[in-house]
Amino acid sequence: MFSIKRYSVELSGALALYAVLLLGANAADRVFEPDGAAKMALTLLPILGTVIVAWAVLRGLRRMDELQRRIQFDAIVLSCIGTALATFAWGFAEGVGAPELRAFHVWPLMAVLWVVGVLIAQRRYR
Repeated sequence: MFSIKRYSVELSGALALYAVLLLGANAADRVFEPDGAAKMALTLLPILGTVIVAWAVLRGLRRMDELQRRIQFDAIVLSCIGTALATFAWGFAEGVGAPELRAFHVWPLMAVLWVVGVLIAQRRYR
């Protein structure tokens, strides 16, 4: 059974781990100034936190009832389609002078659209 409190604890813990790994990796990079494979490993270290975040989200989704899952499904679909359309359009815009879109900016767009999708779906299923 889905418990918002349990989900919040798991997700908050995962996000805290990500933050610690990110801050630690950045600090270690400044102190040790690694290069090559060591720099790549240090740069990718925070990804371990994001894997745990994804695991927490998936666990939460699996515990939801059918309506909650349907709301999340609708939101995720809106997020994926919206992100695909926005990045595709931006790619065309780059051809006429728009600044290059870094891949690092795609996830925040997807996350915002996911939240918008949840709000729309919640309203739809009232």
